[in-house]
Amino acid sequence: MAWEGPHLLLPPVLLLLLASGSWVKGAVPEELHKHPGQTLLLQCQYSPKTGPYQSKTWCQQTSPDWCTILVTSSKPRTAVQKSRYTIWDEPDAGFFNITMIQLTQNDSGFYWCGIYNTSKKVITVLRDINLVVSPDKMEPRKCGNWRPCWCVEG
Repeated sequence: MAWEGPHLLLPPVLLLLLASGSWVKGAVPEELHKHPGQTLLLQCQYSPKTGPYQSKTWCQQTSPDWCTILVTSSKPRTAVQKSRYTIWDEPDAGFFNITMIQLTQNDSGFYWCGIYNTSKKVITVLRDINLVVSPDKMEPRKCGNWRPCWCVEG
């Protein structure tokens, strides 16, 4: 069976996620709102561990049990950039940062950040994000006491 692209989250991951307490069926993802052209900066925390380095990843969910990996760390304290995505891991401090630049409305969707077991192709999800990228909204506001005007939110 040939793998096409980085579609790497397998159904057995559910057992790992349930056992770790990192994922609860029916849990509501965190909703983050951004506008086109903005940058998403996100921090994912985990318990620091000794031993061999564990890769971290940022992926876009494609179904309840699957995601497409966008960027993965390869070693600590080293930025990895792939297209519009950057990841930086600080294992001694127990967090890694995700940067996603030049957001578009097409980036709206569900994402996971997590610890990536490269040999088992399994991600332990640390944060489940619902990213909503939408244009600025024009809303009527009062300008002074007597006339309406339009203001751009954001």
